Amino acid sequence: MESMESLYVIPVNGLAPGKTDFRWSVGKEFFEEFGNTEITGADLSVRAVAEKSGSHVRIDCDIEGILTVPCDRCLSDLDLRIAPHVCLSVKHEGEETAEDDGREVISLAPDDAFLDMSQVIYDYACLALPMHRVHDEGGCDRSVADRIGIADRDEDRDREEDGSPFAVLKGMF
Repeated sequence: MESMESLYVIPVNGLAPGKTDFRWSVGKEFFEEFGNTEITGADLSVRAVAEKSGSHVRIDCDIEGILTVPCDRCLSDLDLRIAPHVCLSVKHEGEETAEDDGREVISLAPDDAFLDMSQVIYDYACLALPMHRVHDEGGCDRSVADRIGIADRDEDRDREEDGSPFAVLKGMF
């Protein structure tokens, strides 16, 4: 297996003027390399377009695909579609900062000729996940839903005919 450092690299000093296209596939192993045990599956495609103008490099990166994480309710696998867009401006330390147009600025040491995009891909993929990760209503593992009472609440809600918030109290007296 190739090391992660060699896979997701943009040679910023070796870029020809204009646009250069980079494409990578990201799987479960990528997140395992970072020690992330929460993401149990991944099928992402990454497209980075680096645009060099003089010594200035701008990178637009699209990360699209599916990440699999445990559902917060039932702990079964939950596939979540993500599609973050990343806008970067790359500069070497000591260079004047050009107008960044709201882009995240990445500073490289003066002797760095390569930009490793793996940390950027990892960070933006993780940030694209919602804070609350649950299946759509009725999609949780039925055996777990029965144990924690989710199924009963769904059935009670279905039985309410008048829509009153007090309908559940009728059976208590």
